[in-house]
Amino acid sequence: MMFENISVKEPLPLVVLKKVLLLVAITFLCIGLISAHRAYFQVRSLELDVPAAILHSGSNIRTAVVSSGRTYVDLKLELIQNEHTETIGTQRVPSNEYGFFDPRTQQATLNVTLTPDLLARFQPGPAHLRATASGHPQWTRTPPPVIREQTVEIKAE
Repeated sequence: MMFENISVKEPLPLVVLKKVLLLVAITFLCIGLISAHRAYFQVRSLELDVPAAILHSGSNIRTAVVSSGRTYVDLKLELIQNEHTETIGTQRVPSNEYGFFDPRTQQATLNVTLTPDLLARFQPGPAHLRATASGHPQWTRTPPPVIREQTVEIKAE
């Protein structure tokens, strides 16, 4: 009887505290996993919409980007012909105010209307439009940019 099995019950407040702490830890772990995915894949989608393959003065080019909202994303639209490249538009997609906790996506649209001055700096003929969405460093890793390109023809004015 000397080594009789004596069970000591934990007080109820201590049991409740342990369960609440476990629930809080699991909640933060789930939020952290979702946030880690959002930090790794910052650009959700990128669209480049050119209504016609022939560019002329007044042509409208539309780009749309959706980001994870974890950090800001930069969007750049370029017109490229041979070695001549010009940035014709930029846009910054903002991050969510509480980036770690806020899982909502952010979106932005960039509409560019080509002017005669811009097209005068290019030769008539084939060219490329390039939209680039670049994320920013998270945990010392910078994700690769997402790029969309389309071949176009510059019309002589």
